[in-house]
This record gives sequence, C-alpha cells and structure tokens, in this order.
Amino acid sequence: MSQQLINRSTDLKRLVDEGYAVRVEDGHLVVEEIPYLDSGGNIRRGTFVCPLDATAEGTVPPSRHVMSFAGETPCDRKGRPLAALGPTSPTIKRLGELNLRCGFSNKPREANGRRGYRDYYEKVTTYEAIILSEVHAIDPTASSRVGALPPSASENDPFVFPDSASARAGISQLSKLFKGEIVALIGLGGTGSYILDHVSKAPVDEIWLFDGDKFYPHNAFRSPGAPARSELQPPPHKVEYHARRYAQMKNSIIPNPISLCADNIHHLDGATFAFVSMDAGPAKAKVIAKLEAMQLAFVDVGMGLHLGSRGIGGTLRAVLSTHETRDAIRPHIPLNNSGEDEIYTANIQVSDMNSLNADMAIQLWKAHRRFYASFGEPVWIYQVETHTMIREAA
Repeated sequence: MSQQLINRSTDLKRLVDEGYAVRVEDGHLVVEEIPYLDSGGNIRRGTFVCPLDATAEGTVPPSRHVMSFAGETPCDRKGRPLAALGPTSPTIKRLGELNLRCGFSNKPREANGRRGYRDYYEKVTTYEAIILSEVHAIDPTASSRVGALPPSASENDPFVFPDSASARAGISQLSKLFKGEIVALIGLGGTGSYILDHVSKAPVDEIWLFDGDKFYPHNAFRSPGAPARSELQPPPHKVEYHARRYAQMKNSIIPNPISLCADNIHHLDGATFAFVSMDAGPAKAKVIAKLEAMQLAFVDVGMGLHLGSRGIGGTLRAVLSTHETRDAIRPHIPLNNSGEDEIYTANIQVSDMNSLNADMAIQLWKAHRRFYASFGEPVWIYQVETHTMIREAA
C-alpha cells in the first residue's frame, strides 16, 4: 500500500521523482538522507518524519506544520542550533528503528502572515532548504537527492490507507503490538459486529469472521453503520455484509458464512486470539473446548437484559480466558441454556448496550496485549440499573 499511496499522490511522487529517499511507515512520511551540520561543523545525515494525512485516493494538505527529526540537532556554521527551524520537541520519540530526538516548527510566510503547508513536497523542501543553507557553506555538493528508496519489503499493509490517527496521537509504536495477530470473531450479531468495528481499526494481520446467519433489517438496528436498502435485498450473510463494508478500510478480512460445529471447527486453527459472541448451548461448548485445546487466549461476552416496570435492566459480561486463568474463568462462561445461564440468552438487545459490551471485550484484549495499562482483572460485569462496572480478579 505504501508504494501505491506514493504513486497516487502528486506531492510524494514528485519527491520520489526528484530523487528523495521517501517511504511511508505506520502512517508517517519518512524522508532519509537529509544532510545537516552537527555542533562540531561535521556533515551528517538524518531523517525527516511527520504524520501523513491521506485518503484512499492520495495525500491531503498536512494538518500539522511540525516535523520530527532522527539525528542530532542541526546547527549553523558556528555550532549553534538553527533558530530558523523553530526547535521544539518531536511529536513522537520512536518510529521503527528511528530514534527521534529533535522537532521543528516552521510555517511558510506570506504577505498577510503565516499559513499551513500546501502539500508534503512543500513541507519537506522548506525544512530541507533551511538546513542545507548552512551545509552548502561547507560542501556545496551535499544533497538530499540520493535516489529513491526501493519499495518496502512489506507491502502487506493492514489498512487500505495510512493509519494517520495513531500517527497524529504518537502511538504508532504501541499499535505495533497487534501486528502478527490473527483474530477470530465468532458470532457477528449486535455485540460481535461492534467488536469487529474496533478490531478493524487495529493493525492486525487478519480478521476471520464466523457466523452462519443472514443479515436482516432488525440486525441493522443493533450494528454499527447504516446499510442501504439495496444491501439487504436479498439478505446477505452477516459475515459477507460486514466484510464488504469494512474492506473499504481494512485489508485481510476473511468471511466464513458457517456456524461452527464439530465438523468445521478446524477452521479456527491458526488464529492467535478469539472473541466469542455466541448464545449458550452445545455449539458454544465445542468452540470453548477447541479454544482451550489450542491454548488460545479469548474473550467471551454476553448480555442479559430484561424489561421491568422501570425500563430495561440487567447485566453485561466480558471475561478474558488465558492459559494461566482457565480454571478460575470457566465458571464465568455460560455454556447451558438452563438455570442461571438463561440470563445471557435473553433476546433483548439495544445498540448502545451492544456497543458497551464490545468496548468491554476490546479493552480486555488490548490490556492483555499490553496496549493499555491494566491491573489485569479478567472478569468485567456491568450493572445497567446502577451504571456500575465490577471487575474481578481470577
């Protein structure tokens, strides 16, 4: 995708065509081989890094004027930091193997004041010109135009367009915790579809969808987004409907229009994490047994809502099962359609409760992967009537 984005963006393509060493990494524009003077007057080379604003069609004008830099502080011929760069803190500290020590803040000037950069070509060449004005006093031949970098070895980007949200927030390095993850979503009802909405925005390698049911109008009222009438005629399978919609943003979403059972449960082989959004019953029992046999960590969710004289009440549940906590967690996972388990098979579903239940599940997953700081309580229960969240240790 990185090379495709460069080819579709006139400003990035111009940088490449003029010989700049350009690449796109984790939602950032990276331009290597920028000559600069260190405090001792020596010519060294550093790297520009800035968040990349883009759509599927190409880049859009940069929303930020700042630039981060991997290298020492660029100086003038007398060893003083270049004031014209507007030295500031870098927006991120690390990107891949790059340690970003410096930040610059310089806006283009016009007769009526300052403005933002029109495109990334102007942004890169403006900062480059400030630095090269001092470098050329030592070596007039020094240049950033060393030839374009070869395409990245990995063009299997998890997204259709760059994750500029993580880049802007400075958490791209943290988001890499999800790379290599193959997530199985078992059940694409109300809660499962909201889980997909969140997982699709993480840079996981693949998302496997499992559900044998079709998507009817009532499903639209407890799922994210808004389908067109034509998308429901004839009713598509849930997994195919959701895969098609999220494929506009996320690559490698694989729909499996099947209800998992003993004959096909081998389709879970190869997953690295799973979300279970199924009603209690024999099919769910087989799925849980399979996940435990695979020694796979998974989150199981459930809603038990009821209509009373004062409105809807009940509980939401999300539990994280890992190899270390199996025995303690198992009693919290309903597997039967009788007794206390019936509370989680009630048919009342409301989109905001589905969304909240999914949020609980996603936070458990992300805390498990160390994206969130967490005390590690694997059992979360939300009480609707009191608006309270109870978190229990295993």
